[in-house]
Amino acid sequence: MSSNKLVEQVSIGKSFSGEQIPVLKIQSSKEAKPTLLIVAGVDGKHLAGSINALSVAKHILALPAAELQTLLSDKSIWIVPVLNVDAYKRNAQTLDWASGNGRQIDNDRDGRIDENPNVDLNKDGVISQMRVKLPAGPFRSHAEHPDLMVVADRTKSESGSYELFKEGLDTDQDGLFGEDGLGGVNIDSNFTFEYPFFEQETGDYAASEPETRAIIDLIFEHPQIATVLHFGLQNNLSVPEQFDPRKASERITKSWTSNDTQISAIISQLYNKDMKSLGDAPKMPAGRGNFSSTVYYHTGKFSFVTPSWWIPSQADTSKKAPPNQGLKDEDRFANWVRAKQIQGAILPWTKIDHPDFPGQEVEVGGVVDKFRQNPPVEHLEESGRLHADFIVKLTKAMAKLEFSAPKVTNLGDDVYRIEIRLFNTGAMPVYPEIADRIKHVSKMKSILEIQKSQKFLSGKRLQLYPTLAAGGSTNFSWLVKGKGKVQLTVGCPSAGEKTIDITL
Repeated sequence: MSSNKLVEQVSIGKSFSGEQIPVLKIQSSKEAKPTLLIVAGVDGKHLAGSINALSVAKHILALPAAELQTLLSDKSIWIVPVLNVDAYKRNAQTLDWASGNGRQIDNDRDGRIDENPNVDLNKDGVISQMRVKLPAGPFRSHAEHPDLMVVADRTKSESGSYELFKEGLDTDQDGLFGEDGLGGVNIDSNFTFEYPFFEQETGDYAASEPETRAIIDLIFEHPQIATVLHFGLQNNLSVPEQFDPRKASERITKSWTSNDTQISAIISQLYNKDMKSLGDAPKMPAGRGNFSSTVYYHTGKFSFVTPSWWIPSQADTSKKAPPNQGLKDEDRFANWVRAKQIQGAILPWTKIDHPDFPGQEVEVGGVVDKFRQNPPVEHLEESGRLHADFIVKLTKAMAKLEFSAPKVTNLGDDVYRIEIRLFNTGAMPVYPEIADRIKHVSKMKSILEIQKSQKFLSGKRLQLYPTLAAGGSTNFSWLVKGKGKVQLTVGCPSAGEKTIDITL
């Protein structure tokens, strides 16, 4: 990939630990063109997103030369495969994956840092779960998957017999196990929209982390970025954004605008059609301070997010089970593990002597959490290919500007009326409607350059306009006195600019 002339790898900044944060620029030239930005590896636990991002790059570059050249003739695709590089490097060498970067933080806010790390109690090389037997605990074994623990439904006269914890020790005697070990600020909770103050892994303040600032600076400094696709642990592609009039009318807007939700619905329909073979995707609501919401509400870009892989619904036999969403999720996971023979995802329970539970029956095993969102690499091949196909379609759907033939009318005495129409032939607006509320977003503009011997009688050299809808058009007209050529340029960075010479 590095030897491909269509790919340039540069750094957008450094992580907290000083690691370079790479971006792959797939483009036919360094000329600024409307750009789709793909970002992965924001939450350090989501390695599958980074693998799929690199897979997308591979598949796009493998397109037939003519198709790729056409795609890149007026668009660019940039990919940040791993934003949280610190987490990627640390998790590759640890037993349990953590979301945060390399900063040391006091997760339990007890004045001590990293004093209660993960402990592999049964020495099997992973951190799984720990169950403690009780006469009436909240958890029970799953009826069909005995190594899987589920919450007992008291409303259905179910009884539990276990408490369930993360495998570890309560080193600081605060009732929690392995809650303050390696793993710093979760970048996907450190952004500015609805930033969650004083919560674990969110940082001291919004955008406190260099990774957070690096990706937002990239968007601010490159206004040609029109759409952002995040491979992360939320999902607004399978189920589109909904318009909420109450939230949309608040002083701080917390709903996509009505027109923008229509575009979300169109892109969602396209996405679901391409992902049909993967089955129904899970609903994954956005958390506070997350990347994707900040991109839409604070930078004025179309912002889509998907986990890029999920447990296929074909493995789900939970329709036979009680209508409990938590149980359905557990069934789906366990059935997939069994059907695909995923080694190491659900472990048998083994008894241990635990110093925090003297005289009690304690076992280690159950679910290894990282498998819920990160399958073995071979299971990502199909999702990588399908997402590459979708990204090609999404790139083509972005706004594209076209002029009609100009109409020049001689009104006498060297006075000419110029009329021309601009069309957006793309399936998406020039930029989202919300961007017109954000002052730093470059608006649509027209510039008519005339010669020194000419002058305007009506109309201005420079005029600004709101966004142009998909399939929409707008008319321009001027009165100019004086013969000769004039040059008209219309557009904005997120849709590109069109230039035409007109002879009077």
